[in-house]
Amino acid sequence: MNSIYRNLLFLSVTVFFFSQMQTQAQGHSNSQPYQYDLSDYLDLEAIATVFGESKTIDDFEYKLNDYRNQVSNLDLNNDGYVDYLRVIKQYNRNTHVILIQAVLGSSYYQDVASVVVGKDVYGRDYIQFIGDSYLYGNDYILEPVFQKRPKIVRWLWNEPNYVYVSKYYWGYYPTHFRLRPIIPVQHYFSHLKLFVNVHHHYYYTSKVLFPVYIDVIHPYRRNDYWKNHLDIRFEQRHKDYRNKGQFQYYKDKKKPDVKDKDVRHSESYRRQNQQPAVRTPQREQPAVRVPQKEQPVIKPQKDNKATPATTRENRITVKPQQEKKTPRVNERKSTPTREVKPEAQKQKVEASKKVETSKKVEASKKVESTSNKSTPSGRSSNTERKPTTNTGGRR
Repeated sequence: MNSIYRNLLFLSVTVFFFSQMQTQAQGHSNSQPYQYDLSDYLDLEAIATVFGESKTIDDFEYKLNDYRNQVSNLDLNNDGYVDYLRVIKQYNRNTHVILIQAVLGSSYYQDVASVVVGKDVYGRDYIQFIGDSYLYGNDYILEPVFQKRPKIVRWLWNEPNYVYVSKYYWGYYPTHFRLRPIIPVQHYFSHLKLFVNVHHHYYYTSKVLFPVYIDVIHPYRRNDYWKNHLDIRFEQRHKDYRNKGQFQYYKDKKKPDVKDKDVRHSESYRRQNQQPAVRTPQREQPAVRVPQKEQPVIKPQKDNKATPATTRENRITVKPQQEKKTPRVNERKSTPTREVKPEAQKQKVEASKKVETSKKVEASKKVESTSNKSTPSGRSSNTERKPTTNTGGRR
């Protein structure tokens, strides 16, 4: 295991030094093969993320150059520091055109990208981020679908005739801007994975919805850098590809060498690896089928002549009958105390009956005693009268 970790550490160190050597010569000579493309140092999805969070055109330029965001890692003048990006906004034919330029020197500018905000036939907003053809190739267009309507879009339609031209130039920058050195491309891509808003949807197309946007912004267009570096335009860097999208598509399909395994960073590569094989919840399926083992436990009671539960509805009706547990409740309530109470009542009734009978007997005895006292005189008279009658008859 230790040998494996040592080999991995050695490979990471070599890749790091090799990437630094490539950043120092990022596109200034065609003799060396390009490990990264020059367009990888400015990501359109990062610009779209900043655009969706901006409130006004001033705020858009502020966040675009804020060192905390690190939206750009582009260094065209090769001075070792990230170039400042200024913003110009024009309006024509019910469409807003925003131009983004890199400040490379005194009166030395280069167009980088354009933002077109307009409305379609149905009155719905559309937003396109168009990359410069010399940097990204022809027809490299990003159409983001924002989670909610950006505030800057509302501001643009509320102030349609507002023309904005950045007042900053070479040597005169805003207070929030700081000169920061460029970072290795792999670090820049790792930063973009956290910075780009994944709640938005990003679609790439080759159709320009407002083809005359170049004419609208033509008075401010500048291509000073590409005039002096004709050999590193996109069509010279990649003659077999139309734009950056095709270049990335075929680049990802090639089988990389061992040295290039950590180098295949692109927009499509990031989108594919943002959700790394998370779609494997199949192991949880057996846990869902566990309740089937409870079927033999569900049995109908003897009193309820119900059929065995086969459906889910029958299970619900049978379960409450098991929870009642009526026999135990009757056994506990039918304690001997309830049986003793009726016997005690019977004894009381019998005792009361005995008392009544005894009273009746005593009363009858008293009546007899009184009658006995009165009968002797009567009997004597009768006995005395009989002989007289008998004698009279005999006479």
